[in-house]
Amino acid sequence: MPNLTRRMFLSQAGTWLLAAPMAAPASQALLTKESAPLARIAIVTDIHYANRDTRGPRHYRDSLQKLDEAVALWTRERVDAAIQLGDLVDASPTVELETEDLRRALTSLRRLQVPWHFALGNHCVTTLTKPQFLAEWNAPTGHFAFTVNKQRCLVLDTTFSSDGRPYGGRDFDWKDAYLPPDQLAWLRTELATAAEPVLIFVHHRLDTADHYSVSNAAAVRAVMEQSGKVAAVFQGHQHVNAHQIIGGIHYCTLPAMVDGPPPENSAYGILDIHPEGHIHLRGYRLLTTTRW
Repeated sequence: MPNLTRRMFLSQAGTWLLAAPMAAPASQALLTKESAPLARIAIVTDIHYANRDTRGPRHYRDSLQKLDEAVALWTRERVDAAIQLGDLVDASPTVELETEDLRRALTSLRRLQVPWHFALGNHCVTTLTKPQFLAEWNAPTGHFAFTVNKQRCLVLDTTFSSDGRPYGGRDFDWKDAYLPPDQLAWLRTELATAAEPVLIFVHHRLDTADHYSVSNAAAVRAVMEQSGKVAAVFQGHQHVNAHQIIGGIHYCTLPAMVDGPPPENSAYGILDIHPEGHIHLRGYRLLTTTRW
């Protein structure tokens, strides 16, 4: 019953607040009546760093400057951990070039000296294979669980084609994303054994049914809803701010850091999870601040 009660509260209390312009949270005053956060998680997506010239809205090289700003703020705010929701790097023509780009981006991120967690995006494994990408940040697999100050978090890997083949080596269609049966079974088991409401992190969207979405998103949602333990899902990929509630679960899509020239065109945030059940996504630059 405690999990159901918290889910009911979350599903009824969702609300949007104004985006924070520059680097200040839009709703700091609302936190004065709440206890200190149980956990604080830095969050960012679609950095798309590459050592190449700007193309369209994507300012590839400028992502490192934007990351420097974000890391400085996260350090001042004393976050407990950090999550990157995919497309850390853009696709490069060769494995060697993409590996160099990945190492530069990881060096910038690691200036924030907290545990880092990564969801795989389609650009992460366009040129590189999954083993090549995962080896650079010492991860055995693309899906995993972690805990931040008692807050349970699950990271999903949706970089698979609908026939079950993993992305990598340019042998896939980026519009075809999928969560394989073995990972869906893993998700079901993790949720069954979780004692607290869970946060889900993923690159592709789970709340829509278009080419930005996981092809079996409805099946994934069904598993999460049946568990009664998922408070919210955080996702990237489409480069937009979006939020909706389906089956009592909040789905929050974050915009890309890469789009537009710095410093004003960037997006990053901090997830504050409060012990009384509130979740506050504090948005900076173009990321909308959300609280429910």
